[in-house]
Amino acid sequence: MTTHIKFINNSTNKNLPSIIITAENNISTFNMVTDGIAWRVLKNIGRGSQSSFKYNANYSIRAGWDNGENVTSLLAAQLGKKYQVTSNNTGIILQNIGNTNSTEEIELINNIKVNDGVLAQLFNDNKIIMGKKSVGYGQSAVFKPSNKLYWGIASEIDEGKGLSSKSAVLNSNSFFELDLDGISDALVSLNGNAKDGFFFQTEYQK
Repeated sequence: MTTHIKFINNSTNKNLPSIIITAENNISTFNMVTDGIAWRVLKNIGRGSQSSFKYNANYSIRAGWDNGENVTSLLAAQLGKKYQVTSNNTGIILQNIGNTNSTEEIELINNIKVNDGVLAQLFNDNKIIMGKKSVGYGQSAVFKPSNKLYWGIASEIDEGKGLSSKSAVLNSNSFFELDLDGISDALVSLNGNAKDGFFFQTEYQK
């Protein structure tokens, strides 16, 4: 199911805040602040202006090595499927190798020996939504997406970068949750001011 999402800036903030949208990996070791990735960054959305994008259950997966300088091609990924980074007579590739133990997970296994392991990245709408920086040989990265998106305000952060990157500055460690389960359209607004604080709310959903 595809959800069409709109954002409107109803705040009185004069500093043109960057709105970050991230997703939770529903595994026990995941921490939003240290492991979250800026899936979307909405910049320069002035007062009364809007931005629109979409979210769906169509994922793709990619692996990288040598500090991400080299990457595999994007491979369509399905929940309940397992993938591996391996090598053949053409070089390093990514391939589907069957089913996982859970129909709610996507798993990427590293079967190549490279310095610092491989980088595992999950994409939604061709943008990185989840990732794991280092997957050692014989180990795996497990992605368990949900239908929830989390909104916050930050500065000095770009799409695809971690919320804990050195340049990122989060305005708060708390996030606004938007549950997309069964929702085809939603409008989220930023409200408030510098004196009393800023907050997100859902204006409508259907």
